[in-house]
Amino acid sequence: MPFGALIGNSDNVHFMAKKIIEQYVSDLSGAEMPEGSSSLRFAFDGRSYEIDLTPEERADFESAIRLYIAAARPTAPPRPGAARAARATDGPDPKVVRAWAVENGHEVPQRGRIPAAIIEAYEDAH
Repeated sequence: MPFGALIGNSDNVHFMAKKIIEQYVSDLSGAEMPEGSSSLRFAFDGRSYEIDLTPEERADFESAIRLYIAAARPTAPPRPGAARAARATDGPDPKVVRAWAVENGHEVPQRGRIPAAIIEAYEDAH
């Protein structure tokens, strides 16, 4: 039996059909989006976003942002852990600098940033 389910007994046969319609709507206006529409992805202030817009809304978005894109500099996305690795290799090992500073009578905090003057004194001594 295509397109339905049998309801009732053999004397009183009825078919019931169910049709599911999937409809995509704009996140901005709730208006129906044409078939084949795709989500718009963009990033701002370090966060990535995705939004579904009608073709007209998408054109408005692109028109509004075009001025800013024209004046901006393109960048590559940051690699995960890249900043941490770069910091870890800049300059001498903080543990070694702290130990040297204490041994040589400098006041140095046990944690946190080591003052530039102490790092400079360490580098001058080595």
